[in-house]
Amino acid sequence: MPRDKKIVYEDAEVIVALAPRDEELPDMVLETIKEKGRPMMFIELVKEFSGIAGEDRLRRAVNHLLALGRLVEFPDGSLGLPGMKYVPRRTKRRRRRRMPRLMTDIVGEEKVYYRPPMQ
Repeated sequence: MPRDKKIVYEDAEVIVALAPRDEELPDMVLETIKEKGRPMMFIELVKEFSGIAGEDRLRRAVNHLLALGRLVEFPDGSLGLPGMKYVPRRTKRRRRRRMPRLMTDIVGEEKVYYRPPMQ
């Protein structure tokens, strides 16, 4: 996962950072899979992003990447990059494939959610 966080407040005991926006999640998912170097199950992605993004937001990002063709779902349900080597796991095969859908809110113009106060 990207290590650059948008820090709002930092203290000796507490660091407050902004959560990633929906537009940033697909790139973070791709970067996480690249760092692992192997296909990942969706459950592994959920654990990796716990506390950062919810399961629904992560599912939307994965489906968006599948629709764009930047992510591939293998027969066992693992998610990998198109050029990645598929090694079958000893897990249960996925019965239903994911539905590739574009995230309509990130296809349009860029939104600005937070602007730091002027000092």
